[in-house]
Amino acid sequence: MPDARTRKRWALRRDGQPGRNHPDPPPQSHAAHDLVAAGFHPVVAQLLAQRGAATPDDAKRFLEPRLSHLRDPESLPGCADAARRLAQAVQDQRPVVIYGDYDVDGVTASSILHHTLVALGAAPETYIPHRVDEGYGLNADAVRAIADKSDPARPTLVVTVDCGIASVEPVRIAKERGLEVVVTDHHRFDPENLPSADALVHPGLGEDGEPPDALCGAGVAFKLAWQTLREAHGSPASLPERLRTLLVELVGLAALGTIADIVPLVGENRVLAAVGLARLPSSSLPGVRALMAACNLLGESVDAQHVGFVLGPRLNAVGRMGHAGEAAELLSHAQGERARDLAEGLSKVNNQRRKEERRVLAEALEQIEAQGFLANDRMALLVAGEGWHPGVVGVVASRLVDRYQRPAIVLSINPDTGAAKGSGRSIDGFDLFHALEPHRERMQRFGGHGMAVGLTVDADKVDDLRQAFCAAAGDRLTEADLTPVVRVDLDVEMADCTPALADQLASLAPFGRSNPAPVLRLTGATLAQAPRRMGKSGDHLSLALRSPNGRGGLRAVGFGFGDWAEELREGADIDAVGTLRINEWRGLRSAEFQLTDVRPAMPAENAHAPQPHAAEPRVATPGPI
Repeated sequence: MPDARTRKRWALRRDGQPGRNHPDPPPQSHAAHDLVAAGFHPVVAQLLAQRGAATPDDAKRFLEPRLSHLRDPESLPGCADAARRLAQAVQDQRPVVIYGDYDVDGVTASSILHHTLVALGAAPETYIPHRVDEGYGLNADAVRAIADKSDPARPTLVVTVDCGIASVEPVRIAKERGLEVVVTDHHRFDPENLPSADALVHPGLGEDGEPPDALCGAGVAFKLAWQTLREAHGSPASLPERLRTLLVELVGLAALGTIADIVPLVGENRVLAAVGLARLPSSSLPGVRALMAACNLLGESVDAQHVGFVLGPRLNAVGRMGHAGEAAELLSHAQGERARDLAEGLSKVNNQRRKEERRVLAEALEQIEAQGFLANDRMALLVAGEGWHPGVVGVVASRLVDRYQRPAIVLSINPDTGAAKGSGRSIDGFDLFHALEPHRERMQRFGGHGMAVGLTVDADKVDDLRQAFCAAAGDRLTEADLTPVVRVDLDVEMADCTPALADQLASLAPFGRSNPAPVLRLTGATLAQAPRRMGKSGDHLSLALRSPNGRGGLRAVGFGFGDWAEELREGADIDAVGTLRINEWRGLRSAEFQLTDVRPAMPAENAHAPQPHAAEPRVATPGPI
């Protein structure tokens, strides 16, 4: 039988109460009733209501996101001031340095500003720090190097993207050395300790604080690019055709950063993601076209999963294993053969990253078993090892969270420097940043947010940090928190599971944080025939289902559920949760149920109790980067 870590709890969502464990299906809300009256399928109406669509107009706005739905960039705190400074620097022909970050969000944000400034006649430089040698954020050595090349008569303007809000000392040094500094960021900050930049652009600096759909670094950069173009042309109402066309192209880059950074895909983020995804396959930007071609996606339909599993990992890999400057070059100014070489190189580096990731994960698993981290009273994981590539520790931390449903920190120890550098990832309900912040004195560097952090600590303090981290998790978490929860949106009957419904559910995409793919519960289905294994190694499962009354049928597939073939028998009743999708085969379209979890049918009063299953399903949702 499967071990306890594979137990899952099914929890039905209710309007305004996502994820709370209710044994009964949520009643149809007034909003959903109005949407049904307006012609929406009852299932889709309920899902739209859960996602905040209170009226048919709200539903249409959700299903048909447009760039006109974006808030004016002047409403972004600090954006107007920063745009004036950028436009003035271009007009004065002063040097501009874009200082970015080494992940997808930072690279795409840097590229957005690069294309914008080039379109205005400038020749900006882009500086991407080395992940291992320099670390995250604006660093003092880089600032000094930029200042040394700056002409006092024409002082350089440094604009950060996706970083800088916590770089108080580097900004102070930059100002002392005569640089003009614009900081654009979206990460957490201390309102009592902000950098002394000439302009600060951040969604959380407004009177209302950070909106629930706060932009990522690329989204902030897009808004700044938009406003800078308006400032340069002195017209807030309209732009020349070529600049409007450029902005539409840049939305594709913003979509890459937005989806890869796992910000909530609602509101403005949903607009950027949806419009940008539609633009990527036909982008005219040479670097984007080369990347899409290298991934065999040029001209193909692209969704959030392609960003999470194909495009994003390639852009991230070079920053993890080499230098992210190559990804920035590809997306910013590489053309022709150089763009093709860079794009193909990203794929090769990504393969190296995956190989190294598997090695480090295997050693981390051995360490977890040996140190007894899986005891019921151990609520968190912290592992460290020499020779672990610092570029993959964040991904490995994510894998450990997925596997054990515990907050996890993975550190790479450098025996030459005596430093342990790494990343942490968390679970819902545990604010990792808040839990570690009281222990800043134990760390050389620390930053991040509730779900992900980066840190550096002396190797001889790793054990102390492990104890403090585990104690903090023990104070905040219970054993129930370590039981993975499958969030179920709605109950459906087999008769509901038609291609027409699958098509309507697909219209709710792009899916991601705060707008997950709808998870449906199919109860009382009967196996029409014996389960069948799929795949070369038989790791996957195919089920032929029929309703208890014998009417209708439905195919269900479970990736990673192969072991269930021995547990289930023809004629057995099962309960299943999963997503309804379209399967196309030889020109035929049919509805298919993709399993998230499955178990033998249970009495209604026990339907939401956690049950073991035989394999950890590999659900196709983007993981943290």
